[in-house]
Amino acid sequence: MKSKILSIILVFITLLVVSCSEITRVSEQSSTGGINEILVITNSPQQWTGEIGDTIRKQFTQDLQLLPVPEPQFNLVNLHESSLSKDIFKKHHNIFIINIDTSLAEANVDVKKNLWANPQIVISVNAPNHHECLVILEQIRKNAMDLYLDNERTRISNSYGNQFKNNVISGDLRKYFNLEMNIPKGYELAKIDSNNAWIRKETAANSMNILIMTKPYTSLDELKPAEITKRRNQLTQTYIPGPTPGSFQTISDEYIEPISRELDFHGWFAVEIRGLWKVENDFMGGPFISYTFVDQKRNRLITIDAFLYGPKQKKAPFVRELEAILWSSRFME
Repeated sequence: MKSKILSIILVFITLLVVSCSEITRVSEQSSTGGINEILVITNSPQQWTGEIGDTIRKQFTQDLQLLPVPEPQFNLVNLHESSLSKDIFKKHHNIFIINIDTSLAEANVDVKKNLWANPQIVISVNAPNHHECLVILEQIRKNAMDLYLDNERTRISNSYGNQFKNNVISGDLRKYFNLEMNIPKGYELAKIDSNNAWIRKETAANSMNILIMTKPYTSLDELKPAEITKRRNQLTQTYIPGPTPGSFQTISDEYIEPISRELDFHGWFAVEIRGLWKVENDFMGGPFISYTFVDQKRNRLITIDAFLYGPKQKKAPFVRELEAILWSSRFME
């Protein structure tokens, strides 16, 4: 049994790579569905209300990290397999299919990109019985989540095509930082100089912000989370004034420490930090996320950071939008 499961997982991991090229279909139909939404297709209602459905919910509705009020990574919508005969459902951008078929000789996982729409990820878990389905669901949990998160960022970023891109700000970022970033219309450049930039979008309901911080790179110590958060506090205290005299933004870590991890960011080694911010001497606060990496060609350390203020609003969709903007970053040659 172990060798069979290992084989399935190796095939799944291979598909994660291959599906983005060799088995990708170029669909002309734009995908549909809400932000942070996965369409879950099952053979029967009992699968969804039973142990299989519980496992899927546990995998995909875990809390988005470090929000003031817990919100799920994804919202799940369950439909019967017959629904896929309708184009309106086949065009959903994230589809997860459970297919239990006793005629199958062994379990397998199938991954397709842009099968019926673009961008789209379709993951099918095919198993001969209930038990093997549960085993496979646990084994592919992280890889499936990563695929859907990446597709979510791609879909949001693609929606800011040339028609909706803020070419003025994008041009300024290329000029000052040799950095390409897909900034949508609606954002304004609050401040910029040779080392830092502050970009924001203000509405009556919320405030969405992007920071860019650069400095000469001197050592690996500068990639330590404590050093990154220290530099962030130094910048926000002087660069981002609060709404009242003597107020300024700082990281809120009295009760919840920021969390960090190392990751591959478009081929660059990067440190991600998620946490909460607050305004000293005021009552504002919200989530932030940052990515820090080295521009080796120019010997610079770069941090791209996003923070949100949205009282009385669900924050997960806006955090995902800000993530997508950050992940659109590319170095210019």
